[in-house]
Amino acid sequence: MWAEAFGLPPEQLSVEADFFDDLGGHSLLAARVVSLLRTRDVCAGAAVRDLYSHPTVRGMARRMAVTSGPTAPPRLAPVRHDSRRIAAAGTGQALVIYLLVLLVTLPVSYVYTWNNGRVSVEVLVQLMVAILVSYLGVRWIVPVLLARPVAAGIRPGRYRLWGPTYLRLWTLNLLLAIGPMAVLSGSPLMALYLRLLGARVGARTTIATSSVSLPTLIEVGSDASVGYGVSMRPWRVEDGWVVVEPIRVAPHAFVGANAVLEPGSTVGANAGLGEQSVLEQGETVPPGSRWAGSPATPVAALGPTVETMLGAAGRGLARGWHPKHLLAATLGVVGLELSAIATILPSVVLVWWVLLQWGLLAGLFATVPAGPLYVLTTCAVVALGKRLVLRHAPAGIHPARSGLGVRKWITDKLLEFSLLFTNSLYSTLYTVPWLRLLGARVGRGAEVSTAAHLDPDLLTLEPDSFVADMASVGAATFANGRMALLPTKVGHRAFVGNAAFVPAGTTLGAGSLVGVQTLPPDDDVPDGTSWLGSPAMHLPLRQSSGTFSEEQTFSPPRRLVVHRLAVEFARVTAPASLLGMSVYLYLWVLSSLARGRDLPVPALVSPLVVMAAGAAVIGCCAATKRSVIGVYRPRVEPLWSTFVRRTEFVTGLYEAAAIPAGVGMLVGTPFLPPVLRWFGAHIGRRTWIGTTYLTEFDLVEIGDDATVGAEVSLQTHLFEDRVMKMSVVTVGAGATLGTRAIVLYDAVVGDDVSLGSLSLLMKGEHLTPGSRWRGIPAQGVTTQPAITAKGVAKPVIVAV
Repeated sequence: MWAEAFGLPPEQLSVEADFFDDLGGHSLLAARVVSLLRTRDVCAGAAVRDLYSHPTVRGMARRMAVTSGPTAPPRLAPVRHDSRRIAAAGTGQALVIYLLVLLVTLPVSYVYTWNNGRVSVEVLVQLMVAILVSYLGVRWIVPVLLARPVAAGIRPGRYRLWGPTYLRLWTLNLLLAIGPMAVLSGSPLMALYLRLLGARVGARTTIATSSVSLPTLIEVGSDASVGYGVSMRPWRVEDGWVVVEPIRVAPHAFVGANAVLEPGSTVGANAGLGEQSVLEQGETVPPGSRWAGSPATPVAALGPTVETMLGAAGRGLARGWHPKHLLAATLGVVGLELSAIATILPSVVLVWWVLLQWGLLAGLFATVPAGPLYVLTTCAVVALGKRLVLRHAPAGIHPARSGLGVRKWITDKLLEFSLLFTNSLYSTLYTVPWLRLLGARVGRGAEVSTAAHLDPDLLTLEPDSFVADMASVGAATFANGRMALLPTKVGHRAFVGNAAFVPAGTTLGAGSLVGVQTLPPDDDVPDGTSWLGSPAMHLPLRQSSGTFSEEQTFSPPRRLVVHRLAVEFARVTAPASLLGMSVYLYLWVLSSLARGRDLPVPALVSPLVVMAAGAAVIGCCAATKRSVIGVYRPRVEPLWSTFVRRTEFVTGLYEAAAIPAGVGMLVGTPFLPPVLRWFGAHIGRRTWIGTTYLTEFDLVEIGDDATVGAEVSLQTHLFEDRVMKMSVVTVGAGATLGTRAIVLYDAVVGDDVSLGSLSLLMKGEHLTPGSRWRGIPAQGVTTQPAITAKGVAKPVIVAV
C-alpha cells in the first residue's frame, strides 16, 4: 500500500525506508496510506499520527498489532426521525423566533402607531429611545427572567432529538445568545450573571468564556480559572439523540483557553487541563493532576507560564474583587453598551437627514454611504476606547483581580466588537494598518484573518507572515488569580493555520508552520519547522504548493494591489450597507402599516416584515454568490489571483451580512439546511446542523440524518504557502461531528462515523463506515457496544 501511494513497484520499497526522509512523503500521502489501511481491512484504526510516530513499514506493522487507543463512552444506537416530527419541531422554533422578534420590535411598532406612521425629527428621537429600550430590555432582562423557567426540570439523561426537551434547550441557547454574556465574560460580573441564570459558581473565579449553555448544569468551584473560548455546553446532539450531563470544574482548577468540556466531564480540585484540549463524556482530570491534548491524556506539567502561575503564592490573591473594581466594571459595562450603540449613530443620522431633506427614495440610497461610515465609526470607537482604557498592555504576570484586570477586560471586549461588527475588515489589506493603529507591530506583506483574543501591544507579525481564520495568537492566560501578558512573535514568512492556538510568550521562527488546530510545543518553534496536532508532532516534510511565482504569492505588481484594495473596500463596507438597507425598508413598510391602524396590526405583522427583510438579505447574498462565482469546483489558485478576490468577497458577504440577517438564528432548526442549499451546499434530509462555518458551499456534501455539531468547520479550502487549495468535504449519512471538529478538504467521513469534539480530519483521509474517531489529528477510538433505546447492547463497528 505504501508502494501504491508512491507509485513504486512493491519490490523496490524497503521495509526500513523512512516514509518522510527516504521516500519524500508528506501529510497528503500519509493520509492516503492510512486510508488505504482502513478501507482494505488491514487496520481499521490506522491514524496519521501513528505513521508519523512509526515512519517505516516494519514500525507501522508493529504499531498495527497494538489495539490500545483513545476511549469513548458507549454509543447509543442511532434513532432516525420522520419528517412530521421534524416539521412539528420547526413549527415550534418558528413560533419562538416570531415571539422573540415581536418582543424586540414592539416599542418601534408603538412609536409608529402613536405617530400614525408619520416621519419627522421628533419621531426619529422617539424611535431611537424605543430601540434603546428594546435593545437593553430584551438583552438584559429577558434572559434572566426566562432562563431558569425554560431550563426547569431538565435532568441528566438522553432525549430524542426534535422533542420538547430539545426545543427548550434550543430556546435557552437563543436567549443566552442575545443576552450580555459575551460582554460580561472575563469580568468581575460574570460569576454573578451565571448565578442569576442558575449556575453554581464559587467565589474568586475567572471565567473568560461566553460559550456556555444550560447554566443550571454547570458548576465552577471557588478560585477556578476558565480561559478564553472554552466550550462549556452540558448538552450535545448525536445519532438522533440529545445527551445532557453536568459539567464540573472543581475549586482551584485550571481550564486552558480553547478547551472543550463535553457533557459529563469533570476537572478535579487543583487540577489543570491544557489549552486546546478536550474532555469527553465521563472523563475526569483527577485532583491535582495535569491533562492536555486532544484526546486529553495525563502529562507531567502544562506550559511553563501556566505552571509558574499555578505554583505561585502571593498576598492578597485570596481576596475577592475590591468594591472599587466592581464599580469600575459596572461602569465599564455601561460604557461598552453605549459604545455599541454609538457605532450606528452617525449612519442613522446620515440616513434620516437625507430622508427628511429629500424624501424616502433618497433615504434608501443614503444607506449605501452609511455602510462605510459605520465601519469607520466602529474602528474609531474601538481604537479610541482602547487608547483611553489601556494604552499599552504591560508585559508580565499580574493579579487578575485588579484595576489592570478590569481595563484588560474592557479592551478585550472592544477588540471583540471589531471582530463582531466589522468582521469583513479582516483578511483584507486594510487589516494590517488597522492592527498597527491598535498597537501591533506588523511587517509589510503580512496577511491576518479573523484572529481572536489578541494583545496588539505585545504582538509582532514579521513581514510576509500569515495568520489564518479563527487562530488565536498571543492570548492572555488566566490562572490562580493571575493573568499573564507576554510578547508573542510570528516570524518572517511563518504560517499560523486555521483555529491554531499560539500561547502568549511564544516565538514562531522564520518560515515555520503551525498547522490547523495546532498547539505548538512549549519551547519556541525553530525556523523552517512544521508542526501539527495537540500535542504537536513535528512534520518532517511539507507538501509542495506548486510553482507559482513570487508575484502571485508574496510580491504582487501594483495593478493587483490596486485591484485588491478596490474589491476589498466593497467587501468591508457592502455588508453594513446591505443590512442598513434592509432595516430602512423594514421601517418604511412598518410606517405604512401603522397609518390609520391600531397597535395590534403593525405589532403582529412587524415580525413577519423583519423575517422577510432578513430573507431578502440572505437571498441577495446567495444571488451574489451565483453571479460572482457560479458553482465552486476543486481548484488551486495563488493568493493574488482575481478568483481569490471574488471568493473572499462572497465569503465576507455571507459572514457579515447573511449570518447576522438570520442564518445564525436558524442554527439547530430544520430551516438552516434549505438556506445552505440556497447557497449551493449539498445537504441531505433530516440533518441537524449546529454551525454556519461553510465557505465554498458547492463543495460541501452532507448525507441524510447526519449531525454536524456546534462550531464545526467544514474546511473546503486552505491557504498553504499563500496558495488557495479547495476541494470537496464529504460527510456521510448518519455521521456525527462533535463540537469544534474540523474536516479538511478531500476528506471523507463515512456513513455512521462518529468524529469527536475538537478533532481534526486531515485532507485526503477516509474514515470507514461505522467507526469512531477523536483527536488532533483523528485517531481510532476503542468503545463498548452501543446501547439501544431499550438499554440492550447492540454491536457496532469500531475503529480499533
